[in-house]
Amino acid sequence: MSLATLLKGQAKYLSEFYEVKLVTSNSHINSRITEFEGVEVKTVDMSRKITPFQDLRALYKLYKFILNENPDIVYTFTPKAGLLGMMASFLARVPVRIHNVVGMPLMEANGKKLILLKFTERLTYFFSTKIFCNSFGLKEHINSNLTSLPITVIGQGSINGVDTKYFKNKYNKEEELKIRGEYNILKDDFVITFIGRIVKDKGINELVESFINLVKKYPNLKLLLVGDYEEDLNPINKKNKKFIDEFESIITVGFKNDIRKFLGITDLFTLPSYREGLPNSLLEAGSFGIPLLATDINGCNEIIENNETGILVKKKDVKSLEEGIEKLIVNKKLYSYIRDNVRDRIIKKYDQNYFWKELKNEFKKVL
Repeated sequence: MSLATLLKGQAKYLSEFYEVKLVTSNSHINSRITEFEGVEVKTVDMSRKITPFQDLRALYKLYKFILNENPDIVYTFTPKAGLLGMMASFLARVPVRIHNVVGMPLMEANGKKLILLKFTERLTYFFSTKIFCNSFGLKEHINSNLTSLPITVIGQGSINGVDTKYFKNKYNKEEELKIRGEYNILKDDFVITFIGRIVKDKGINELVESFINLVKKYPNLKLLLVGDYEEDLNPINKKNKKFIDEFESIITVGFKNDIRKFLGITDLFTLPSYREGLPNSLLEAGSFGIPLLATDINGCNEIIENNETGILVKKKDVKSLEEGIEKLIVNKKLYSYIRDNVRDRIIKKYDQNYFWKELKNEFKKVL
């Protein structure tokens, strides 16, 4: 899913300068990735969970594949693929081994899990020759808590920039009304949208609770959730799951490959997350010209300039989230000002073509 969405187009661009091969877990969308990117996709199953025996099998398969391919660079994303990919490429004596830190589960972990995650993160860095990360705040956190090794942020941050032509609102009023009608959303309803995994760490509990309070004052509110639940890894509480399932003002549509029609009917985009690297969803919504609201955490506070391109609120704070949303419902002047600003600011800092050129330059340096 990361290759199909977050990193879409990057392999295609890099294949103009390098021979590129992708390695990911088995999925029905892998053939689609091959077709779009124009490169080979190798399947090695890797679990996001702690699975020692499966991880050892994956490590062996990665090692054999990398040894056979003999690449100049191995470039990894996500914690598990990073650990296994860096270990396998070290054993295969790949000269350039780059891991890109795109988020840190350990930021919300504690106890034995925190100790284990810190250990595996440091192990990944040990086997790397170069570390990238996708935000300046995350770089600071890593250097303060995990390693003093130099870390590179590509451009202004992100792992892939944003395709500002693809994420541009081209829907007319008639098309927007038609989409709203599909989901029983009225013309004058104010739509608050979240796109991502429906999990605790994304702040879904706080979002649902603040929405329930707000809809009592503003009956024309709708909450649109685009993404899948993760019941095993990081579930939301049962009370809020029941609210989502039963409350007619909350609309869930599951995971969608193309989110543009949902952005096209969105009045306010929210990301009340507990931890982020540099979230693509904010870049995509901002590129669509939608006012943004997110928690004041690293990554989010690099994209959002408070009261300029959106509103920043406190983490894990229902009242702060509620007040932030209400501010943009009530203050029409501020809302219009942010809406008129946000797309231009995103293009200036995070346009995908700019990011790709900066990434290519970094590869040239390390080679």
